[in-house]
Amino acid sequence: MIITAIMGSPHKGKGYKIVQGIEHELRMKGADEFNYIFLNETDLKLCTGCFSCFKNGENTCPLKDDRERIEDLILKSDGVILSSPGYVWNVSALMKNFLDRFAYSLHRPKFFNQKVLLVANGGSGVDDVLKSLSKTLGGSTIIGRFGIIATPWESTEKYNDQVQREIKKYADLLYDSIVTKRNKSISLENLIWFSIFKKMSSISKETLPKDYEYYSARNNYFYETRVNVIKSLLAGIIAEFGVLTMKRKIIFR
Repeated sequence: MIITAIMGSPHKGKGYKIVQGIEHELRMKGADEFNYIFLNETDLKLCTGCFSCFKNGENTCPLKDDRERIEDLILKSDGVILSSPGYVWNVSALMKNFLDRFAYSLHRPKFFNQKVLLVANGGSGVDDVLKSLSKTLGGSTIIGRFGIIATPWESTEKYNDQVQREIKKYADLLYDSIVTKRNKSISLENLIWFSIFKKMSSISKETLPKDYEYYSARNNYFYETRVNVIKSLLAGIIAEFGVLTMKRKIIFR
């Protein structure tokens, strides 16, 4: 079992201690390898918004840095932990850049074998941080959203005990989800996602040729699996309306 934690804090603070606690629990249960990617120590240049990864594929990104290495490590991992502090009701700048650099995977999902645990620490904006963290690594399964109130001052002993129980709970969730390898039935939401992108790719084949290539090779879903016929039909109808709405606002070339 390989776990990779992607750390979005500019320093090793409370979020790091939380993830270390999860690491300890996972190793106690038998996890073989636990890797850390500290984004503040990683060569991951700022996204320039050139759109090349969407249009022509992620390998055409003009920024030559550690993105491919990070992707390879994630693909080799069974579990991924995304950890970020909350800064003004959002993820850190480091984590936001990570989300931007991997945004192509929301167009062309590839992380189907990865179970993801989201970890956020901060004040009143923790829920917003968790929401932002969920918008990446297309195809992955989010198994838990772990939010911790972590302030610059000391927490009560009672709250610290509660956090320790939560650490064990989420470590167990991540471990069990990997060991059992249970995949939930394909949700209507994901079928709509697939249907919309497939329809959009056929309309915008010149604008987004890489998307067209990706979806042309797929019929009913992102990968070969049994799909509920009724859900699939309903997703197709909803997608038709969704794409019609988009066409009124966007010129597809």
